[in-house]
Amino acid sequence: MHTIAVALQWTVLVAGFTVLVAAAVSSIRVRLSGAGFGTVVEHVERRWFGAGSVLLALLTGAAAMVVAGRLTGGGVGIDEAALVVFPLALVASFAVRRLTARDAQRTTARVTGLVVVPALLGAVMSATG
Repeated sequence: MHTIAVALQWTVLVAGFTVLVAAAVSSIRVRLSGAGFGTVVEHVERRWFGAGSVLLALLTGAAAMVVAGRLTGGGVGIDEAALVVFPLALVASFAVRRLTARDAQRTTARVTGLVVVPALLGAVMSATG
């Protein structure tokens, strides 16, 4: 199980870094085209991920990781949990933003992607790692 947790952490870390780099490159391209800072921020919110979505996924995943750590005797702190779950929150927010653009079941997909999945993965990472 520890190997699965480490593989999940590395997979999410690489995916989160990839999403951040792609969003940064996209933002720089928009800024270089002459757009103002407000337009760049709107571009990131509309196309890549929203700050509220990232925060919701981060809080849910970190809380689940801390609770699972306490229940299994691991004792994960909130600061450690937030660092581990942050890339997951970025990936979850990006996936929800892209996958629910034309989805009829937006609410269900958002709840699943921003609450259920980060909570489950945070708990698995804490309980096994």
